Amino acid sequence: MAHKRYTSGFTLMELMIALALGLLIVAAGLAVFLSSQRSLSLQSGMSELQQNANFGMSLVTHDLRHTNLNTLSKQKVNSRVPGSGIIFKKENLPTALQATANLEAEFVTLQNKDTDNTTGTSDRLTIQYTPETESIINCEGATIGTAAAPASNLVIVQRYYLAASPQQITGEPTAYSLYCDAGSYSKSGSPTAITGLGVHGSNNAQQMMQRVDAFKVRLGVKNPAGELRYMTIDDHITAMTAILAACATPIDEDICSKTYLNVVSMDIGILSRSTGTIGADANLNTQTSFNVAGTPVTLSGDVAVNKRYLRQAVNQVVAIRNTLGASS
Repeated sequence: MAHKRYTSGFTLMELMIALALGLLIVAAGLAVFLSSQRSLSLQSGMSELQQNANFGMSLVTHDLRHTNLNTLSKQKVNSRVPGSGIIFKKENLPTALQATANLEAEFVTLQNKDTDNTTGTSDRLTIQYTPETESIINCEGATIGTAAAPASNLVIVQRYYLAASPQQITGEPTAYSLYCDAGSYSKSGSPTAITGLGVHGSNNAQQMMQRVDAFKVRLGVKNPAGELRYMTIDDHITAMTAILAACATPIDEDICSKTYLNVVSMDIGILSRSTGTIGADANLNTQTSFNVAGTPVTLSGDVAVNKRYLRQAVNQVVAIRNTLGASS
């Protein structure tokens, strides 16, 4: 007698259902993977952006706190007083240095001077101070001063500005960096040159921060009544020029200086850009205008390219501690 054999298996319908369920699981896993990848790219870009901006800004502000230290300004900072910790005009330097070529066009504090990645231009900031110690390391990383020629006999000059980085990558926005150029002159006698300070772009300036799209400076100013307000670089110079014009000629510093507008702080701002792109999230990155040290700035260039990178405006106020003993 023949026995019947039964073969177990899946029907075509069962196979189709199993395949459909498998595809759904794979699709869900892929969606989670892609979402995680985008999130990682976004968070990595933000982390790198904040690290570059905050670390770089801390280096800059550390140096800026030396402004006006041990200078001849009697703890005052303005565009008139000799030895002013912020160099605005030739009058802030010794007489023999005032004939330096291109002094007020290149080496002093200037508003809207340098090309950047916005529809406007970036500022420059030049400070000076005399160290307390025998030797120091300036913003270029060079050691200044020896036992025979101590740094305390020098006035250190440091100039901060924006310039295009040496390495550029095709397809990216122009990469700008914040640089610091340092020099010095003798505190005594009649110095005729600021040794080490070079023409923009042709010196040994140190790269302080990479991927900076804009650099802006705002001044905290105190009037004779003790009232405080913020002013741009040009506003301060214009106001001081009007005050000097109202003074008797020749100017009596003991009288006229009582009406001067003295700078007691600096609001420093940079617009920092991430190095890596943010992938698919670029479509959500639509911000093109930022507030940098009280100044509105707008990105220039290809909108689609700009969207690929994160940006953050970082501002920090630096009190000029070496003006605290000054009186109006």
